[in-house]
Amino acid sequence: MKLSWEIDKNVISRLYVNGNNIIYPWGFETADSSAFFSLEDGIGWRYKSIKEEFEYNNSMFKANIITKMNEGKWALEIVDEINNENEVIRMVKAECLEDTNFMDFVMRFRFKKEWFNYARISDKTIYHKKSNIYHQYPVDLVQLIGNKLDLNVSIIDSIVPAKMEPVMYVRDSGDEWVVHVRMLPKIYDKEVIKICTKWAQTRPLPQWLTNILLKNKKLKKYLWYRGELSPSTKGIFLKIFNPSAYPMTSIKKGTKLMWKVRTKLNEKRNNH
Repeated sequence: MKLSWEIDKNVISRLYVNGNNIIYPWGFETADSSAFFSLEDGIGWRYKSIKEEFEYNNSMFKANIITKMNEGKWALEIVDEINNENEVIRMVKAECLEDTNFMDFVMRFRFKKEWFNYARISDKTIYHKKSNIYHQYPVDLVQLIGNKLDLNVSIIDSIVPAKMEPVMYVRDSGDEWVVHVRMLPKIYDKEVIKICTKWAQTRPLPQWLTNILLKNKKLKKYLWYRGELSPSTKGIFLKIFNPSAYPMTSIKKGTKLMWKVRTKLNEKRNNH
């Protein structure tokens, strides 16, 4: 197997197996109540880049970034490498430079559906139906199985703050498989309702209004991670507003968060 990549817009944009690209751009992302940061250039909103340094070659990608979010500030270190002929190792580490709110802390992978027939997570088999549902579990492994190629995305090291919990998910979105390695609030300090549409760019409702709405237990149950558990936007209201509620956790200055993840590919031989 010959593995190679292209770096574009600050991320691994193509990953070639024997000359065939099997991915859409990978990356890193995180959010607070209103700001969304993506490592991929041109994506994200309501944050300020203070420092950006990038370095890469045929087998190594490094980044050092300092970002001011609406509700915090952090320094980010990224090291991605093609480890051998069939592995990509990715590491992302953040240090909070001030108290910071997190909705999540995500290492992102995207794979072309045409290469993989189904996914495996937590002993469950997921077939691609374009449902965009998040099949999320507290596991350290997601597998994608194809006719010519299998792969494992596995957590090999992490630093997870006590107020957060580690999970992985796989979802069948459009013509791709999306895999996230993710930290989510376990103990949270506030709740927000975000308007998850392109025009709103996940802007939150005013906090006083959110606090009133989420006192209704039935409404809170309906809105809680609604965009992940039930992503349908049928109907005028959902198309225009598409609300979802999320918890936010406040992480203290000096705290570190880290993922180190291996993508290991297995080429199948003698296919007929």
